[in-house]
Amino acid sequence: MIDTDDFAISAVETPGLLHVPNLTNESAKETEELLKDNNRRYHIFFTLEDHMGTLFNRCLGKEEHYRNFEMFFLNMFKKIGWQATLQKYLLDGGPVADDMLCRVYMGYVHGLIHIGLAVEFRQPRLLAEGLAQAAVHHDGWYTEYLTTAEAAAKEAKESPLPLSTLVDMARQDPKISTASSWTFQTQTRRHSGRWAMDKEVARDGILANAKPQLVRLAARWRVASPDKEGDDAYLERKTAELMNTAVYIVAAAQNPPYECTFDFFLLHCATAAIAHAALLRESSMTWAQKARLLEFSGRVFMMTYSGMGAPQLRLDYLASHRSRLGAGQSWDDVFARACEHADDGHMIKLIRSTKLAEEMSRPYDHLPEFRVKQPMFLKAAIAMIDSGTERPMTWTKHWDFIRFCGFPEAWERFPKRNY
Repeated sequence: MIDTDDFAISAVETPGLLHVPNLTNESAKETEELLKDNNRRYHIFFTLEDHMGTLFNRCLGKEEHYRNFEMFFLNMFKKIGWQATLQKYLLDGGPVADDMLCRVYMGYVHGLIHIGLAVEFRQPRLLAEGLAQAAVHHDGWYTEYLTTAEAAAKEAKESPLPLSTLVDMARQDPKISTASSWTFQTQTRRHSGRWAMDKEVARDGILANAKPQLVRLAARWRVASPDKEGDDAYLERKTAELMNTAVYIVAAAQNPPYECTFDFFLLHCATAAIAHAALLRESSMTWAQKARLLEFSGRVFMMTYSGMGAPQLRLDYLASHRSRLGAGQSWDDVFARACEHADDGHMIKLIRSTKLAEEMSRPYDHLPEFRVKQPMFLKAAIAMIDSGTERPMTWTKHWDFIRFCGFPEAWERFPKRNY
C-alpha cells in the first residue's frame, strides 16, 4: 500500500480490478480529493488514550469511538504494517479477530465493502475506516448467527451444497420464507410518526422465527474442506460462485408484470461479494482464512435474502427486459450512463460488481450452480441503469431501488411493463 497517512489514487498504480479503459490522472486526482474531503468532513476527532487491551474492548460497539478506532488502526499500520494488523484484528482466529470478523458484516456488510475496496485499491486510510466502522457496530445477532452456523458446519451432519441451491431452498422453506414481514419497512414512532427501525429484520424477523431452519441451510455452505485445503483453483471457483450467486439474488428478484427494479438491501450482497476478488489475490492471507470469509459472506447473504421475504428469482423475466434505449448497448455504454446517474454511488457500484462477477464467472459458465450465465450479466446491467430515474434520491432516501422486494406491497409504487 502507498501511504498510511492519506489517500493516494493513481490511474496507473491503483486502477483496481475492474475499470473503464479511459482512466485519467485528472479523474484519479479528483477521486483522491473526494476521499480526503469525506474523511475530513464527516467524522469527529477524538484523542486515543490507549492502544491495547481493556480499553479496546470497552470501546467496541460504541459509535462515538469511530475516530478513535480509525486513529488506532492507522497507528497499528505504522507500527506493524497493515497486513499484520489485518491478521491480528480480523483474520487470525483469536478472540479479538473473531469478534471483529462478525462485526464486519453488521450494518448491511458495509465494513466488508470498505475493506475490500481498500485492499483492491491499496489504500490504508480506507482500510482503517473499514476496520473502525466494523469496530463500532453492535448488532450482536450477527455474531450469534454466524458462530452458530459455523459450529453446525463443523459438525457436517449434512453434505455441502452450492450457494445458489441453498438460496432456492430458503425460498422453498415455509418457515424461512414467511419469517420476515413488510411491517419492518413501514414501522413508525408512535408520537412523531417518523419511520424508525426499532424492530430489526434479522433479529426480530428471520432469527426470531426461523433461526434453526436458516442455520441448518447456512451450515451446508462450506468452502473449507480437508481434501481441498491449499487448492487455489478450487478457491477461485468458490469465490466466483459467491459473486455469481450474489448477482443472482439481486438481479433475478423481479415481480412480473412490474418493470425490472432492484432491491436496495440485496444489492449490498453483490457490492460486498467483489471484496473477495481482491482478498483472493492478497498473499498475506492464508487459504483457510479466505475460505472462512467466503463461508461467512455466503451465510450473511442467505440471511439478507430471507429477510427481504425470500423473493422469487426470475432470470427468465430479467432476460425479457427491453431497454428504453433499444438494443446494441455495450458495457462501455452502460458505464457511461451510470457515471451520469445522480445518486450517491450505489447504482454504479452495483453495475461494476455485476461486470466483475461476469469476468470471474466466465470459466465456470457451464456449471449449473452458476445460475447467471454470461449473456445475462450485460442484460442485468442494462436493466439496472434503465431502472434509474431523473430523481434517484431525496437527501439520503433512494427512490430508484425497491426495499423488501419479496412483499407485494413494496411494488405498488413502481410502474408495470407496457409490453
